[in-house]
Amino acid sequence: MTLKMKINLQAPAKINLFLEIQNKRSDGYHNLESIMQTISLYDNLSFEIADKDISLKSNDKSLPVDEANIVYKAAKTVKTHFNVNKGVKIRLTKEIPMKAGLGGGSSDAAATLEALVKLWNIKTTKDKLEQIAVELGADVPFFLTGGTALCKGKGEMVTSLASIGKLNVVLVNPGFGIPTASVYKKIKFPLTDKVKVNKIKAVICGGSFDTENAFSSCFNRFEEFVFPSYPELTKIKSVLNELGCMSLMSGSGATVFGIFDSNAKSEVIKFELAKYNWKTWFVSTMDISFKTQLACL
Repeated sequence: MTLKMKINLQAPAKINLFLEIQNKRSDGYHNLESIMQTISLYDNLSFEIADKDISLKSNDKSLPVDEANIVYKAAKTVKTHFNVNKGVKIRLTKEIPMKAGLGGGSSDAAATLEALVKLWNIKTTKDKLEQIAVELGADVPFFLTGGTALCKGKGEMVTSLASIGKLNVVLVNPGFGIPTASVYKKIKFPLTDKVKVNKIKAVICGGSFDTENAFSSCFNRFEEFVFPSYPELTKIKSVLNELGCMSLMSGSGATVFGIFDSNAKSEVIKFELAKYNWKTWFVSTMDISFKTQLACL
């Protein structure tokens, strides 16, 4: 009789506090430099040990539940790589919107890696898990670390940074997604020179985070290539700026986030954003990782 064991994990979304495109690589990817930050918007996943096969179910009926889904792919990769003779039943409850620049799929994949290592009692190393993560997707390695981190290359070089603490964040999504591949096709080199990158890294990475100083210089290079085709995103950013938020698009879109300085201000922002037909979430930055969650089991 198979011993039943179940693990529940929250997979957090992320925002990009700044994002620069360095160059195009010979393998077709682009080298990026970004400071990523996990936030308190989550997908929920449950993993229950099974006799042999991998099965995936989701509350979102538009999602595939086979190898076209990164969660299923992550589970199969772990099973094959470590020659595991057990199976797993996975339930994915989506809360993070798709094609939104918030990394939901990558976070789900990272959660699957961490959960199955524990569920299937696999002996491995952090380096090995990170190598598998890179094969699954560019943002997956970041979610193995979480918190605040500097990410380079195509995303595989992740360096943890000092926590920026708990900041108030509003996410605004126009109600449509933007396929990442279509954005990359629009990139044209050479890029406009940005001389503020070193200042941003020094302030955010320095351990003494000054919100106003840091965010006055922040930028997301993808905005140059996305906003001309999606004027609704320009409107969202403008509205957030008028409300006193530091605002940026996250990843390659379509979500724009705003950071504001007090809980009291959230009611004003909610009232104003209610005038538009946008999806909104009020969240905060957070530093919890999958390892922290698993340690509590």
